[in-house]
Amino acid sequence: MNVQHHQPRHPILQKHIENYYFLKTDNFDFATKYYAFPHTLTPVSIHKNVEAKIGSCSVSVFESDQKNNLAFVQGMRKQPLEVSLKGILDKFTIIFKPLGLNNFIRKSFSEVCPNHTQFFTEWGNNPKYQHFLQKFYQIEDQIERIDLLEDFLISIYCPIENQEILEKTLSILTDFEIEKSIELVAEEVGLNVRTFNRIFKKNLGISPVGFKKIARFRHSLNNKFINEQFTRLTDIAYSSNFYDQSYFTNIYKEMTGLNPKLFFDKIEKVGDERLLFQFFNK
Repeated sequence: MNVQHHQPRHPILQKHIENYYFLKTDNFDFATKYYAFPHTLTPVSIHKNVEAKIGSCSVSVFESDQKNNLAFVQGMRKQPLEVSLKGILDKFTIIFKPLGLNNFIRKSFSEVCPNHTQFFTEWGNNPKYQHFLQKFYQIEDQIERIDLLEDFLISIYCPIENQEILEKTLSILTDFEIEKSIELVAEEVGLNVRTFNRIFKKNLGISPVGFKKIARFRHSLNNKFINEQFTRLTDIAYSSNFYDQSYFTNIYKEMTGLNPKLFFDKIEKVGDERLLFQFFNK
């Protein structure tokens, strides 16, 4: 699967967006199926001329005669997502950092992303969005496309409330060298536990405990495949502060369906090698 990736160029967008991915096929027979795994990042994918089916833990996108632009967004999830792509496709994906998408929508994140995958309609009635897509799909040059995309995103940018509190919270929750209870985290950001949990779930679609579990999983995964710091399972678990090997194994079974060793053997890196998928029939 040929995937091109680019970093955001505008300073404001660099704060909220991890990167962009572009996939374009020209073969009617193109087909790929893979598992994507829980992540703290939020992908918004926009396809040209497709139909789609969203299942309980799956999404299928396939070429269509319909002349449309179909967008999807993935919320926080704790299980693997089966993804199927077929036919001639032209899609791009904006990978938002945690809290990133919130700054480009008017509803709360929990309203927009209540499920593992859903159609993304928040920009659909905005004339700027329709104008952007029309121009975007008229050009082939990737840099020009990115310029158009960033111009559109900046035009709808609107910082969220409680940004500082939430960013501080995420910094604490993703520091795996120091373990802190949710009660202590809430105290550090100046909120009572009930208010803390409510604000967090509204803006991230998941509880602080659930978010930290996913973040710990991705931290260990990155140490294995991206940073390539460790090879032994015990070292990988220890580096992300899993309190014992049994908990490490249970989290991987929950989020991948496999124990860590089997899972690591099946993973493949694509794009800039920061996308980690398990492909079918490999």
